[in-house]
Amino acid sequence: MSTSTRATARKSTSSQHLHNAAAALASGGVVIFPTETVYGIGTSVFSLAGIKRIYELKGREGRKPLALLVSSLDAARPLVETIPPEAHRLAEKFWPGPLTLVLEASALGRLVTGGLRTIGVRVPDHAFALALLKKAQIPLATTSVNKSGQKPAVTGKAAVRLFGKHVDYVVDGGSCSVKTASSVVDLSHYPFTVIREGAIAKSVLERVVRS
Repeated sequence: MSTSTRATARKSTSSQHLHNAAAALASGGVVIFPTETVYGIGTSVFSLAGIKRIYELKGREGRKPLALLVSSLDAARPLVETIPPEAHRLAEKFWPGPLTLVLEASALGRLVTGGLRTIGVRVPDHAFALALLKKAQIPLATTSVNKSGQKPAVTGKAAVRLFGKHVDYVVDGGSCSVKTASSVVDLSHYPFTVIREGAIAKSVLERVVRS
């Protein structure tokens, strides 16, 4: 494992930090980075070793799948079976943003979910996270920076304290702007349901789904 490097909040979007984080991901490494909701810990969706490391760090059950961060809904297509019209409506209104869409996983997507039939997908509304997704050109298997069952880190300092010594690169982008987990809409079966009310109100999401 390479030595963990911490970027300062002031320089977290610099080209050098972006290059270093993307290079770590390209080699199958694990990276901590800010999003608008909470700090994420992620790896290439194709890095089974990286995914295993994330589970071990968090003490997370294998039955709880990691989510996907993508640069667009189209980027998730190889990892999901179908994208219903409701997903397009929600994505158009709320992405980039604090909304996770649960879709039926494809055969490739099930590699990330540990064989489970669904997968959560999100496009983050954070300049560095989006730039990293575009630079890496791969979906990232991610979850929040926290021990399983505990509150997620919403500052770079908290993220570094938790896992900074155990990952390949850390970007400290200061405090997250939203500081609340994303809302989650399950579109993998009908009727579609809001299974977690987070940064976006359940009533608002239900109106869009039913429109």
